Amino acid sequence: VGQDWKQLVHQPNSTVGFYDAQNKYVAFKVLGSLIPEFINAKYDRCKFKLICDDLGLANLIVRSTEDLTVVGLVDLEWSYIGPAQLFGSAPWWLLQDRPVNSTWDCESEELPKIGSRYLRYLEIYIRILEEEESKMQGHEERELSSLVKWSQASGAMWLHMLLLSGFNDQYSFPFTQLRAHLGATEWARRGMEFDNPKELEEFAAQKVKEMDMYEEALEEIEKSKALVDTGNMTKDMFIQRHL
Repeated sequence: VGQDWKQLVHQPNSTVGFYDAQNKYVAFKVLGSLIPEFINAKYDRCKFKLICDDLGLANLIVRSTEDLTVVGLVDLEWSYIGPAQLFGSAPWWLLQDRPVNSTWDCESEELPKIGSRYLRYLEIYIRILEEEESKMQGHEERELSSLVKWSQASGAMWLHMLLLSGFNDQYSFPFTQLRAHLGATEWARRGMEFDNPKELEEFAAQKVKEMDMYEEALEEIEKSKALVDTGNMTKDMFIQRHL
C-alpha cells in the first residue's frame, strides 16, 4: 500500500484530472487505514511461507494429460518468504487472469460476469482444498482451507489481491469489493477523516500541473521519434535530447 501511495504521489501521470486526483488521494488514505483490521493475529509473526506472486496453473508440471498429479514447479522468480495469512488467502489465479485487470472493473455494486464466475470458482477451490486436506495425515484440522475461508469472510482477500498486484485503481475489482465489504456508509465515514479541503486541493492542483508537463514532454518525444523513424534524427541524438 505504501508503494502504491508513493506511485500515486510521484508518478506524473498517475491521475487524469483534478477530481480524479482528489478521489484517489482519499481512497488510498482509507485503504492504508484499513490494514490493521485485516491482519490475522494468529499468523502475524509466525509460520512464514514461500510465496510466489505470479504462481498459477501455468507454473505446474503434471505427469500427463490423463494424470494431473503435480510433479514439479517452474518460473518461481517472483518468490519470497511471506506471512502464512498471505499464503493462505483466496488465490487470484482461479481464472488465469488478474482481478486488477481492466476487464474486471466495476463502478457499480453489480458484479461483472467475470467477478461472479471467480466467486463460483473460489467456492469450488475451497471445497476441493478441504477434501484434499482431510486425506493428508497431519492436516486434519484443515488449517490452510480455514485461512482461505477467513480471508474471504473478513474481506482480507481483497486487500491481499491489491498487495500482490501493481499500481491499483479505485475502480479495480478487488478495490470495489473491499469497499463493498466495508459498506458504503463506513467507507464514507472513513473518507471524511481525510477530507481536508486545503490539502486535497493542493494535491490535486500539483497532480494536474504534473500531468500537463508530462503530456508536453510526451509530445516532444513523439515528435523526435517521428524524426528517427524518417531518418532525420539519429538514435544517439534522440537519447541525448530526452535522457
